[in-house]
Amino acid sequence: MLYFDVFHHPLRLDELAALCGPDVEPAVEAALGLGGLERDDVWVFRAGRAGDRRRRVERSAEAERQWRRVRRAAGLLARVPYVRGVLVTGGLSKQSAQPGGDVDFMLLVEPGRVWTVKGALHLLRRVLPGALRESFCTNYLLATDALPLPAQSMFHAVELATAVPLFGPEACSALLAANPWAERRVPGLGFSRTRAELCTPLPSAPLRLERLVPSALDPTAARLLTQFWDRRYAWIEPGERARRFQRGPSVATNHLHDFSGWVNQEYADRCGALGVEP
Repeated sequence: MLYFDVFHHPLRLDELAALCGPDVEPAVEAALGLGGLERDDVWVFRAGRAGDRRRRVERSAEAERQWRRVRRAAGLLARVPYVRGVLVTGGLSKQSAQPGGDVDFMLLVEPGRVWTVKGALHLLRRVLPGALRESFCTNYLLATDALPLPAQSMFHAVELATAVPLFGPEACSALLAANPWAERRVPGLGFSRTRAELCTPLPSAPLRLERLVPSALDPTAARLLTQFWDRRYAWIEPGERARRFQRGPSVATNHLHDFSGWVNQEYADRCGALGVEP
């Protein structure tokens, strides 16, 4: 609850049960006794944050309106050559959205093709109109032979637990299986595993097209995108830029702002104020 308070995002008891396990009510009652949380019917929130419920309800309603558009976008991404899994992350995966907000996707990609896919989608987004462009924010690409996440923070554990798998049950299930550390922070990963197993199988892969694209294209795409980012964000210190823009043969991320670092620090501050371990 302290983590979700960073986003002013109260949770319902059923959401807490999905994240923490079915026997969550005794833990909630114990936390209420410590004075750090409050409860109103099915809602649980940080003490003094009752007003956040209205904001949460409004954002959940907006998220519901956006899901049809998001599923169409995910269906198109699932047809991109070399894509083996499509997951929605970010606010929408937690049923929270703003009008006109972007949609964050995580793509699981055939080994040796991460930068081929990243480059193709980067070019595609640059020619799309603004409103449509925000439906294709592929901020995290990961090869299916390198699924353990390099960062193991609370932020990354919650993102794994709340990510909504839409296509590719084999790859999405393998992603969760490759990150058992996350269960120490979010005990209810069983729910996420079931959801991954039941997501939609990928459409038939365009194998003929995949065979036509030379594997040598991947390092070339990585080099060109790296040069582009280094020029565009030259004002960021090189070491910090390398941390925010992960560039490896099996991973491609581009986060201009250190959002995960900010979230983890806010969460740690809230834990410190109540004397509990982050």
